[in-house]
Amino acid sequence: MDGILLARQAIYNRDLAIHAWELLFRAPRSEKAEFANGDHATSAVLLNAFNALPVADILEGKPAFVNFTRKLLDFTPPVDTHQLVVEVLEDVPINSSTIAALRRLKELGYTIALDDYVYVEGHHELLALADIVKIDVLAHPRDKLGELTAHFRPWQKVLLAEKVETMAVYEQCRELGFELFQGYFLSRPELVRGQALKNDQRTVLQLLSLLRNNEISFGDIERVVQTDSTLTYKVLRMVNSAYFGLQRRIRTIRQALTILGMDRIRSWIQLLALSSLEEKPVGLYITAIVRARMGQLLAKAAATNTVDADTQFTVGLLSTLDAFMGTDLETILDTVSLSSEIRDALLWRKGDAGLLLTTTERYEKGEFDSIDWLALARLRIDELTVRQAYLDSVTWADDLLQFLR
Repeated sequence: MDGILLARQAIYNRDLAIHAWELLFRAPRSEKAEFANGDHATSAVLLNAFNALPVADILEGKPAFVNFTRKLLDFTPPVDTHQLVVEVLEDVPINSSTIAALRRLKELGYTIALDDYVYVEGHHELLALADIVKIDVLAHPRDKLGELTAHFRPWQKVLLAEKVETMAVYEQCRELGFELFQGYFLSRPELVRGQALKNDQRTVLQLLSLLRNNEISFGDIERVVQTDSTLTYKVLRMVNSAYFGLQRRIRTIRQALTILGMDRIRSWIQLLALSSLEEKPVGLYITAIVRARMGQLLAKAAATNTVDADTQFTVGLLSTLDAFMGTDLETILDTVSLSSEIRDALLWRKGDAGLLLTTTERYEKGEFDSIDWLALARLRIDELTVRQAYLDSVTWADDLLQFLR
């Protein structure tokens, strides 16, 4: 059953057309904004918005305002600059390190908004970096709003009136020069439901340990990511965002990681660590690893070059996604950009990649008589090769689990 992933509230322009959405944290089984840790809340919102569902389903082509804690301002968001507005919470201390973090995000191309901002005379550097100033109009007497907005006129900032509760307040804010509007008078937050993707905590911790090494490589990350079906899927989903404008289909995990770039990968790993992680069933976890590794070994043993070993690993790993996510595989694969070879193998067991996947599935179930040995013979793969590939994969998976514990 789908749970609550987050909430979204529309932000309107002066023509009352939707300009953007603010994405808000909601606990999986609660419709309220209840949380004790702001880092966790923001991480969960970003991961659920940009990993758990197609971005288009949530944003509808509009940018997303997301609250950032001080800690998260130091990250490079794994999100397209056109899709995200970094909203600086009102309790973030304004000091030299915060200004440096905001300047870096600004140089990367992100839009900066100040949440519930109250004018302070000494905030010249902060206001120079900000694009949007959000003002809680309920927190100020109506006759004082004019004085407040006058402070921002020399800075030429976009003013956003939040907590617009009545038509009278909306009209007053319009007259005072506000360009954007948010509040219950216009719309209430809408719950966004879906299937949250659960990660194995061991693999996330292993990724975190890699971040301590300044010489970390795509290969280092690939070796950990490729052991976890849902992490692999999340990488593919990020690559599938409109930002990357893919002209080709993904065939391997390494290719996806390279497209994302190291800065975005580092931020993504840290978001995973800050969000709540839950254990996957160990048996399913092992099945995914064994199936991926066995397919890879069979591809290496094949006498033809029709099957790439790393592609076959990806096929085996993704073949368990329906069990992890409780959704049919075709629906899942429609949200990522994969090569036709991988899709055909996963959905229809077509081609040599499909043959090797079917072989691993039937061998792991002990259905030896149903394996197409004649088709495998064309690849010069015999029973001994298949048996050895299975045994080696089980050993490899066991060693890997020991390593990740």
